[in-house]
Amino acid sequence: MLFRVLVYIAFSVLTFTPAISVVRNSSGHAVGYTDFLYQQLLYLAQRLKFTYKISVIGENTNGIKRNGAWTGIIGTLLREEADFGLAPMAISLERYEAIEFCGPITGDSTGILVKYPEPIVSSTSAIEVFSTGVWIGWIVSAAAVVGISTVLTCTSKKLRIEAGETSAVSTKTFSWYLYGVLISQGSRLPSSPSPQKLLAATWCIVAFVFVNIYNSTLTSYMSVTYQRPTINSFSDLAASSTFKATVLTGSIQDIDLLRATTGVQKILADKIRKCSPDCRKFNLNEMFSLVLGDEPYVTIVPVTVGIAALKKHNLQREKCRLAMAHETMSWKPMFCAVPKTSPYIEEINRESLWFIDTALFDYWHAQYLKKPLQCRLNYNSKGVSTKTFKNRVVLKQFYLPFLILFCGYFLAFLQFLREKILFSFHF
Repeated sequence: MLFRVLVYIAFSVLTFTPAISVVRNSSGHAVGYTDFLYQQLLYLAQRLKFTYKISVIGENTNGIKRNGAWTGIIGTLLREEADFGLAPMAISLERYEAIEFCGPITGDSTGILVKYPEPIVSSTSAIEVFSTGVWIGWIVSAAAVVGISTVLTCTSKKLRIEAGETSAVSTKTFSWYLYGVLISQGSRLPSSPSPQKLLAATWCIVAFVFVNIYNSTLTSYMSVTYQRPTINSFSDLAASSTFKATVLTGSIQDIDLLRATTGVQKILADKIRKCSPDCRKFNLNEMFSLVLGDEPYVTIVPVTVGIAALKKHNLQREKCRLAMAHETMSWKPMFCAVPKTSPYIEEINRESLWFIDTALFDYWHAQYLKKPLQCRLNYNSKGVSTKTFKNRVVLKQFYLPFLILFCGYFLAFLQFLREKILFSFHF
């Protein structure tokens, strides 16, 4: 039997993320097809013993309902001009009333395509080695040690004055000693009672561990760049008064936003509705161009569409141009489509499930739908991507140490003036 398979295909000008791509020889002639869904089509054709003729849909869309009539692949299937719609489609009530979903393909989430963020270096990397809790713990510990030393000093003075023995180390001297040990510069502890010596020895052991961990980790923190898109989540986009979001008209993302009644999605839907038609597009290339332009635009697309955009635009030049934001939402299963009257629904469903169970799905999914290594952002739990660089350490990374240094100069100058004024009054 002959299947009339309907797809949208990527030619030299990409107008929609392809279900199938054309393979061309060095002369530019088409010699075959490729991409994930084409591999699934080959499997179905082999298992169900059918031949196929691939046709390219005129409107590069799954389908939009206008004035009661469907366009795109859904419209062509309704008119029974094709037997099989080879394109990933998410289920909606309107679509289900028009066509039959069969042949599970994969699942997809909704993401945000953004401009690639410039790498930055942290001016506070010198203190980011330890968490805030660790630094607070050390400050409290140092204050506690100085407090205990003060108590010991007062007690020692009381007990040793009558015996004529050397008094205990003062609080000021002991504090400077702790500071000297902590910065690994060393310091002399004058003759003091045994309790103070034990206290100082304990501090030295703990400070040795702390300082060595800090020194061994500091280099790695000083050689790290940080990347975080300005719009990294749907909440960021909803809260932004500057950025505009585009969405493909008739896509499942467009349908979800239009039906939203509360929360972040409702805010985004209102923003898109206000800037229409600038924000509701019929062409993905136009959406990508807006993100790449000078105006503050992002686009809400399926993650696989975003991956296709990354492959196209980040591999054309050496400079990274696009990235996917950290947050995704609304995972949905995807299916192919056939007319409601198709007699092959059960067979297509059965063999598509076998395609998944035999691990061919995972194999081809890894080949075609993985994010490109170039320009990839590996986000951590905070939505920040870090990369180690081998260039020289730049001045910006020393902003905090230099700030502390100049504060020290200023405090020393103030102390000098204070002593000068007190000296003048005294004499």
